Amino acid sequence: MDWEEVGKQLINVGVPILGTALGGPAGGLAAKTALSLISSKLGIEEKNLTPANITNIAANPDQLVKLKEIESDYGLEIKRLYFDDLKNARQREIEITKATGTKDYFLYGLAGLIVIGFFTLTGILMFHPIPQASDKVVFLLFGGLIAGFERVCSYFLGSSKSSVDKTKLLAGK
Repeated sequence: MDWEEVGKQLINVGVPILGTALGGPAGGLAAKTALSLISSKLGIEEKNLTPANITNIAANPDQLVKLKEIESDYGLEIKRLYFDDLKNARQREIEITKATGTKDYFLYGLAGLIVIGFFTLTGILMFHPIPQASDKVVFLLFGGLIAGFERVCSYFLGSSKSSVDKTKLLAGK
């Protein structure tokens, strides 16, 4: 069993953020953070957290409840980091405009490229079959474009007020 399978199992038992962190394409820091949280909450040494151990943990109802608690804590932290990042990105644009007197046109060009790429690939996928040998790569790229498209929409169309409200809510203020 590998981490991708563990991720799918965790998603199926109702722990999607931890499942995605452990078995998804993000890997790296997200997986390390998830393993560290599981280790500290369940009292298991991190080096002993293997795919088989995580599967056994998810199968135990008592430990599944603890995983869901970790999911809740981890999810709030990820959301807080996301809103902080969004706020900082908007502040960066304000500072650049103040300093240079012009907007950051690279930002708009990159956002436009992501939006055009998203709709272009969506159109291609709707009307052309993907060779089976290439489907994983295409879907990986499409997943990246979806995430980028969502961030572009959030950045340019999201409300600063609602972001501030959500940040305060997540921080418990």
